[in-house]
Amino acid sequence: MTRTPRFVPPEQRHVYVQVVEGLLQHGLRGQVSPRLRERLRQAGVDLDRPLLPLYPVPLWTRCLHIVVEETYPGTPREEAFRRLARAHVEGYGATLLGRAVMSVMRLLGPKRVMQRLPEVLRGTDNYTEAVLTELGPAHYELRINSVVDAPGYAEALFEAVLQVGGAQAPRATKLREEQDGTVYVLTWTER
Repeated sequence: MTRTPRFVPPEQRHVYVQVVEGLLQHGLRGQVSPRLRERLRQAGVDLDRPLLPLYPVPLWTRCLHIVVEETYPGTPREEAFRRLARAHVEGYGATLLGRAVMSVMRLLGPKRVMQRLPEVLRGTDNYTEAVLTELGPAHYELRINSVVDAPGYAEALFEAVLQVGGAQAPRATKLREEQDGTVYVLTWTER
């Protein structure tokens, strides 16, 4: 059965609450300073109230930049976003949905985690479409229909997910940005 790709105009793109909860309530546990809390509130995410079910992508992207500025000052930008992505995967694993997803991933192994990655990505927002192409053992190309405005973030996120699945030395590299998406190459060392 072939899925009909969903097209969501940029102004209607949203991330789901478990993404926001995973990072801001779990991944950054103990690192949310009063200043960070206030900057996030001013941007549109109030951590002193229940989280909303959806957040617009531009708002979420702005929050990622605020978190990097406040949590990793003085750290080179790409490294800061990589650290943030690793904290995000850990934090997502602490959410109700994330615990279930991560438990399954640990059992699957890297190849099956890779094969399920498009499905996992679809569960984070209302717009992501991912096309996966196997290029060889432990070697895949992944095309997603968005461009992430956070250098190193998506790459570190993919590496962390593969690591959860047991991949040795996972590596995600941005191959190119296209008008309507980004292409990554993902590899790991076979045992």
